[in-house]
Amino acid sequence: MTEAAQPYTGGHSRNLHIRLAAIERAVVYVAVFLAPYATLRFSDLFFTFSDFFFCLSLFLLLISGRILNKPLEQATTLWLVAFMLLFVGMMIGSLFHNSPDRGLIVTAQYLFAYLFLMMILVRNDPKEAYRLAAIFLASIILIDIHGIFTFYAVGYVPGEGRGVVTGGKRLATVLRNPNLAAAMNGLTMPILLFFWSSGRLKSYLALPIVALFIVTVVLTSSNSGLFVMAICLTVFVAFISTPRLLLRLTLGAAILLGALALFGSKDMLPRAFQTRVLDAISSGDISEAGTFVSRAALMEEAVQMISDEQIWFVGVGADQFRERSVQTAPVHNLYLLLWVEGGLLALVGWMLFSGVAVLLAVGIRRDGGDKHVLAAMVTTVIVFLTIALFNPHMYARYWTIPVFLCLGLGLAQLRRAIPTRPGGSRARYVQHKTQTPIRSATKVGQKSVLHRISKVGEDRRMK
Repeated sequence: MTEAAQPYTGGHSRNLHIRLAAIERAVVYVAVFLAPYATLRFSDLFFTFSDFFFCLSLFLLLISGRILNKPLEQATTLWLVAFMLLFVGMMIGSLFHNSPDRGLIVTAQYLFAYLFLMMILVRNDPKEAYRLAAIFLASIILIDIHGIFTFYAVGYVPGEGRGVVTGGKRLATVLRNPNLAAAMNGLTMPILLFFWSSGRLKSYLALPIVALFIVTVVLTSSNSGLFVMAICLTVFVAFISTPRLLLRLTLGAAILLGALALFGSKDMLPRAFQTRVLDAISSGDISEAGTFVSRAALMEEAVQMISDEQIWFVGVGADQFRERSVQTAPVHNLYLLLWVEGGLLALVGWMLFSGVAVLLAVGIRRDGGDKHVLAAMVTTVIVFLTIALFNPHMYARYWTIPVFLCLGLGLAQLRRAIPTRPGGSRARYVQHKTQTPIRSATKVGQKSVLHRISKVGEDRRMK
């Protein structure tokens, strides 16, 4: 009775594990797709619909035992050290300046964006890495299509607050922020270029999507977004450049510039783009570039605060710069903001995240990763660091998701060549795989020897 029940119990447990895995995959797909829609939230607290699905995904991974011990392989430990530096820096400053509640809130947001998402998004299965990246790319594509259609068909709608199109005739998309919309296109572009350059996306599909991204950035009239997009394209092409590719790009650029010179004009561009971007480029006066003057004033104020209070390892605490600022706003430069609020510990910890990603890329290259995935990884990190020059705290999930997706694509290169056991390390699995054939060969050799001995015995008896 007991022996008969054992196979059934094992089969039932196995079926339950498979069902949980299927449910979790569907949940994380929804979470990744909804990640850019940060306006879909439950309350004023920054907890979105996407965050809810990510929490559900993490719960399912935990109960099914599918959390990886080292999602980033040997770099996982250094990633945890980076977070601890960020956490300690922000909390010490907050405790010293009587704002522990704000410190806990801000560090909890960073915990979710930089640790929980790492455990959720970096997978063992290479196919999952490609699917997750494709789903996030599809989400941005739909946002851009909806935004461009609304820009030309509907336009600005007075009285609706921060809409898809602003009162200044800038495209904000459903993200409700033109600069954010442009930055997200620049941060997602490496995923698109990876799929295209690696042959997973055909040119007749990739080229229109590239054009869609560029048109969206132009309609946002965002100086920082245009700069980020230029950085993205330059770095990625530099990584995968070959003489043939450079020749094609040169010919394409020449044809495009020639067509613009013959048939194009300045009036074809949106009025906001002309006044915010083109005027600053043509005059060389950076003060004409949108809100540069006010943001530069905030940066000067942050530098002055660092100097006056001699901030080194202990900052003024989370969200305290905004409380002390003349403009009552956070400085739109994450490097200065972390230094002011969390000291050098927080700043070094946050920058170490990107350092870990670069070290991981170097390791993947050394172990045989191809240049397309390396281009996506390094380009994403550089774009991420560039965006930090123009933004305050970057704990929103849509900032870190593209980074983890590209890291997952890189690790998928290794795991496709040398698969890992679920929850185990690659080194142990390699050792197991190298030992198993030896044991198998020994058994086969033993059987062959016994067979030959018995065969000789039979021949002698016949004689």
